[in-house]
Amino acid sequence: MQFPLKYDYRDILSAPAAALAAKRILVMTLFLCAGLALYDLFCYVALAIEGEKVGRAFAVYGFFPFESFSFDSLVAAIVYWSGGLLALLAVMTGMTAVAAFEIEAIRGYHFLGIRKSIGFALSRFKQLFLSELSVFAFVLLIILLIFIYGLIGRIPFIGEWIYTVFFVLPGFVIAIFTVFILLVFILSVLLLPAVAAANRSGETFDSILETFSTIIRQPVRWTFYTLISAAAAKVFGFVYAYFAFRAVQFLTWSSSLGGGDNITNLVKSGVNHLPVKSDVAVYTFNLFEGIDWGINVAAWSRGSSADSEVSYFMAFMLFVIFASIFGYMLSVIATAQARAVVIIRKLKDDYNIADEKPLFYKEEHVNPKVEEQPEIGKS
Repeated sequence: MQFPLKYDYRDILSAPAAALAAKRILVMTLFLCAGLALYDLFCYVALAIEGEKVGRAFAVYGFFPFESFSFDSLVAAIVYWSGGLLALLAVMTGMTAVAAFEIEAIRGYHFLGIRKSIGFALSRFKQLFLSELSVFAFVLLIILLIFIYGLIGRIPFIGEWIYTVFFVLPGFVIAIFTVFILLVFILSVLLLPAVAAANRSGETFDSILETFSTIIRQPVRWTFYTLISAAAAKVFGFVYAYFAFRAVQFLTWSSSLGGGDNITNLVKSGVNHLPVKSDVAVYTFNLFEGIDWGINVAAWSRGSSADSEVSYFMAFMLFVIFASIFGYMLSVIATAQARAVVIIRKLKDDYNIADEKPLFYKEEHVNPKVEEQPEIGKS
């Protein structure tokens, strides 16, 4: 690395600076938008199956239908949750791409390109999916066994006695073990992308093993690093949002000097099409929830009600800028998780990922030195 790791919390604190790279933010924003598009598509298809009018639903929820929907149709429910899982996997794939940037930098290669990082992350999609599916299937298997155990209680006379005798051992032990597995399953959304990025072979079992090993053997350190990175992502994400807002203001004001009020009205009409009063927008442009200290984006949309095609396209452009804020925040978390994996791996296994050769760097071929041949007639 250009700045070697110190292998403690200071590496996590410097993650926001490392994450503030255009290629990391761009890649994370692309996958974030892809995840949102998948979620929106499956959500509105599910609402259509349920019998809702898509146009009316879109007018209510827009691009952020983050509501706790309840479906009477089983097919609609399956479609909706499938979309949510695909969206989550898309975000995890993006975090894998960002983590790959950091892992390669730790290995000494700082020039990993955007295309290669995206290709690498997509190649790890199967690993992410199978890792999560394997853990989930294992939990379902335990639930099935507990279900069979519960059926014993239906046996007349002796059933309740058998159920009670085995309630603590093995019943309670298996239950608490399953709860822990479910906790790791949830936490793996943050950790697994970094583990997959650091894994050279792409084996599913290796990723599962390293994920559980990290949380089991270093739970306090990993939790501490994760909390630090989450807080840093929110604080520096707010700073990024502030500068993004001011940059849009400056661009609009400068352009209006030549284009007149039409430019200002065009940008305001674009803001009008976005849910600037939603909880997501309020969360993004405030430092912390409950603290009334931030940017009032809704006030900037006043004074324009244009409803043309170009105003909708302007809304899309503004949305991309808005999405890059979350892209940067997730980039901070992915970068911090990559560093946490390297630090914890060295502490628990005495293995330094920084000593590995980069995956994407190939030394240039150098022809072997040609020995000088004696001239003809000379010895």
